[in-house]
Amino acid sequence: MGYRGSGKSSVGRALADRLGWRFVDLDDAVRERFGGATIATIWAEHGEPAFRAAESDAAVERLGEAGLVLALGGGTPMQPGAAGAIRASPALKVYLHAPAEVLHDRIHADAASASERPALTASGGDLAEVRRVLAEREPRYRALADVVVDTADATTDELVERLAARVG
Repeated sequence: MGYRGSGKSSVGRALADRLGWRFVDLDDAVRERFGGATIATIWAEHGEPAFRAAESDAAVERLGEAGLVLALGGGTPMQPGAAGAIRASPALKVYLHAPAEVLHDRIHADAASASERPALTASGGDLAEVRRVLAEREPRYRALADVVVDTADATTDELVERLAARVG
C-alpha cells in the first residue's frame, strides 16, 4: 500500500515475479468491473463513491488469497470495509513510503497518470494536493503496515530483495 507514485505496481509486479506468485493491481481489478474504463472515466461517469465501493469489494475478495502480491489503490486503506480486511489479513502488509515531493515528481513524470487518474482534490494534483492527501492517509498506512519501506532512494530491485527476504 502507499500513495500514488510510491511504486506499488512496479515493485509489486517485480516482487511477484521474484517469488513466483501472481500479481494483481487493484486498480486494474476495479477497471475490469467497469468494462475497462480508466479510473478518471469511472469517477466522471459513476462518481467516487461507486469507484470506492468497487475498490473495497475487490480488495476484500483478494486479501485472503495465498501466493498473491496485491497492489492496493492509494485510497483503498481509507475505506472502512477494506481497512478492516487489510487489518485482518494474515498477509505481510507493506507501506511503500516516499516524501510528498518525490511522489509529486513521479506522478508528473508518468504521462499516463494525468489521462487515466483523477485529481484527488480541487488542487488538480499539485504538490499541495499530494502533501494534504498524504498527510491524511499516512497515519492509516502506518497503522495497517507490518513493514514500512522508504522507496525514495532505492531501486525496484533493491526493494524487491528487501521484501523477498521478509516474505520468506
